[in-house]
Amino acid sequence: MKFSNRYIFIFITIIVVICAAILTFASVGLQPFQKANRERERMSQILQASGYVNVPDVIGFYKKVASDTIIKGEKEELPLIKVKAKNGDTNYVLPLRGKGLWGPIWGFIAVKSDGKTVNGAVFDHKSETPGLGAEINTMKFMAQFEGKLLFDEQGNFSSIKVVKGGVANSNIAPTNGVDAISGGSITSKGLEKMLEDCIIKYVPYLKEIQNKTTTK
Repeated sequence: MKFSNRYIFIFITIIVVICAAILTFASVGLQPFQKANRERERMSQILQASGYVNVPDVIGFYKKVASDTIIKGEKEELPLIKVKAKNGDTNYVLPLRGKGLWGPIWGFIAVKSDGKTVNGAVFDHKSETPGLGAEINTMKFMAQFEGKLLFDEQGNFSSIKVVKGGVANSNIAPTNGVDAISGGSITSKGLEKMLEDCIIKYVPYLKEIQNKTTTK
């Protein structure tokens, strides 16, 4: 049986429309699940930065120990998450967002109740190179941040330096630096810049916490 060009064109058009409708329906239908998964991942990362790893019921536990709030910065309102730590103190979790070698990088850093000591940090990325820049979200790299200080001995904000060649081979104080990723220099510098650019907005708030701790 021979079909006319007009018949073939109409047939193809109908198939394309049907396929497009199915894909659109699937995309719209999956959005609530995708949103829920992203929120669960966010909660899991916040808990991990605060010392809670492999929590079975992430959402339920998050609601028990964490609270999302907004604080007033010098130029804008800033998101902040307060998490009850294992020792009963409060962790102040700051969201981070920056740029790596191939795309966005992000994460969370938890500051202890003294307003200057890091409890833990979690990082993630969209498209960094496997085995190189992608190593920012490995436990080995992230574990370095525990116990680091965001301020120097004079009380000035110093952030955390990500040192190429290692902190031991530099003039950076061990409490203010971590070792960079081998072969991931650009991602490491991007992460260092992300830390400084994001945390500096919270410095007045962290200073207030420090002052309250000192006067107790």
